Amino acid sequence: MAEIDFHAHILPGCDHGSSGIETSLRQIALAKAAGVDVICATSHFYGHQIGTEAFLDKRARCWLALREHLKEDDPRILLGAEVLAFEGIERLPQLEALCLEGTDLLLLEMPFAHWSERLIDSVEALSERKDLHIVLAHVDRYDRQQIEMLFSFDRVKGQINVSSLKRRFLGGYLREWMREGQIVAVGSDIHGTDTGYSLWQRAKRRYPAEWNAVMQETGKRLSKLL
Repeated sequence: MAEIDFHAHILPGCDHGSSGIETSLRQIALAKAAGVDVICATSHFYGHQIGTEAFLDKRARCWLALREHLKEDDPRILLGAEVLAFEGIERLPQLEALCLEGTDLLLLEMPFAHWSERLIDSVEALSERKDLHIVLAHVDRYDRQQIEMLFSFDRVKGQINVSSLKRRFLGGYLREWMREGQIVAVGSDIHGTDTGYSLWQRAKRRYPAEWNAVMQETGKRLSKLL
């Protein structure tokens, strides 16, 4: 079973994650040492700051700069985006191009501020699109009831960060979401090099049943790519 880091900021200079090639290579080395087989490079996409085409062009340049330094036995890297939700996002041109490459999976980050009714309506509209499946980024950071409301929409699942799995006693609802298939991916959400993959190793040791269940769910969704 492949170990897939579904949420990582490893492209050099693409966002406020990796600051350069050296940092990116260190991140990848840490991932490899932790047993990660696939890293999804999900740089932040803020639609109020940059257009889709400009983002994709910047991401491609950052990826090309990194790719020439990679080794054959490094984890495989898939390009994606962590897309910040906003009112009217369902009308964003080329939204499907922000999905994880080779898939219809869109990693959607909800704001940490108040969610307006119009924002919720936009997420629901996204969930009704037949060309997308939404994966909510780091659902462990939000109010349980708010996330469960979004889970009630079609084609909406969640991703959990390893930082929430370092705790000795995992919150009952998080464990329930993992076992029931509401959470379909785990992410390091690594930005620098300090903690990301030490937490990764600790999490899979602490909660092996839940970990394996989620990795299987991720693998199903990426089966055509693995």
